Amino acid sequence: GKDIPGQASLVFDVVLLDLHNPKDGITIENQHVPESCERRSQTGDFLRYHYNGTLLDGTLFDSSYSRNRTYDTYVGKGYVIAGMDEGLLGVCTGERRRIIIPPHLGYGEEGRGKIPGSAVLVFDIHVVDFHNPSDSVSITVNYKPSNCTVLSKKGDYLKYHYNASLLDGTLLDSTHSLGKTYNIVLGSGQVVVGMDMGLQDMCVGERRTVVIPPHLGYGEDGVEGEVPGSAVLVFDIELLELVSGLPEGYMFVWNGEVSPNLFEEIDQNHDGEVLLEEFSEYIQAQVDSGKGKLAPGFDFEKIVKNMFTNQDRDGNGKVTAEEFKLKDQEAKEEHDEL
Repeated sequence: GKDIPGQASLVFDVVLLDLHNPKDGITIENQHVPESCERRSQTGDFLRYHYNGTLLDGTLFDSSYSRNRTYDTYVGKGYVIAGMDEGLLGVCTGERRRIIIPPHLGYGEEGRGKIPGSAVLVFDIHVVDFHNPSDSVSITVNYKPSNCTVLSKKGDYLKYHYNASLLDGTLLDSTHSLGKTYNIVLGSGQVVVGMDMGLQDMCVGERRTVVIPPHLGYGEDGVEGEVPGSAVLVFDIELLELVSGLPEGYMFVWNGEVSPNLFEEIDQNHDGEVLLEEFSEYIQAQVDSGKGKLAPGFDFEKIVKNMFTNQDRDGNGKVTAEEFKLKDQEAKEEHDEL
């Protein structure tokens, strides 16, 4: 035509951007595999990982590091491009690998955003952690005292030290740095479900490592500025003190025989009615003398007010002899009625 004369010799200066064969699969290059790899990712796991995405000539098109947060996804389920879905299987926590993906397992002939059509993609990934939605809490006992007969149970008041970190070792929190223990009533919802599970059946002096998956920890949202979303948590725990709780459903128990004239003893002015102040003073006196015991770890005033409210059946702020019943009496009446 007009641009190329007849019988002309042509000169092309060519830069090869990439090449692939439609029969190609992904290519995996392991850059770092941790020495300790107790488990490798499999279909259905939920991964958190960082990545740099480039073309074969090194052109950067995306990076999770620039957003300062991991990319989180299920693997083997079709939530990411086919090549990445395959390349994220069989990884260890902390592993770094390069995944080279041909276009038919990536973004195809059309491309996407900064990715040109028919481009070969290179992802350098770093696996931060992964878990499976069916995972439970993992407990490893690091030290158990020889005298280990009293074990923690629901309702016990516990004092313990902990170091909290992510699976990659990033420290999140530590009671040691605060110089004081963390104190809870076990099974009362004062900590995440996974920690309630991890503190069960411990004896004083025991040390253990508790690994908590996010669905038993802080979930998809995490804690802003403190715990990333969907993070697996690692707690190194040492139990320092245990105060036995009360039987489930009880906030106060007697250490001896109950007086047959209990209502009369509480009703100090003998007017046939007990007010909250009278009730509170009486319970405090029983605890101080060792005749009664309150559930440890709870606020005294809240417990007593709750006990009083349970007795004040008509809600008028006064308890009469007809209203007043002990817990075992209530249980017996319910049983008889059934």
